[in-house]
Amino acid sequence: MDRRCEQREPVCQRYQRAAEIVGRRWSAAVIRVAFDGPVRFSEIRSAVEGLSARLLTERLRELEEEGIIERDPAGGGAGAYRLTAKGRALWQVVRELEAWAQAWASQEPAAARRPEAERRQTPAPRE
Repeated sequence: MDRRCEQREPVCQRYQRAAEIVGRRWSAAVIRVAFDGPVRFSEIRSAVEGLSARLLTERLRELEEEGIIERDPAGGGAGAYRLTAKGRALWQVVRELEAWAQAWASQEPAAARRPEAERRQTPAPRE
């Protein structure tokens, strides 16, 4: 066994918790849209392609419970949201993720980029 693995520090639980909060599907996109200032529910849905109303409601609720987003009292009624100080503290993280995405992330999932013949290939049956 490689000695470096034996000496590796365990992943910090706070780091893991933060990665799970922000990394949950659609959460980072909702946070990114909220950086543009107070935003209404319908504006978030329009800005994030493929996000259903049900999932947006769920993510907003989770982000509110985490203290990252809050309803904007000056937003003119229900459905307006803004980032809290805790949410705004994610700005550098979001900017770095955007830069990484521009440099490295494809718009297609990896499976879609593989040649079609390779995708259709099925493993040979075992004898």
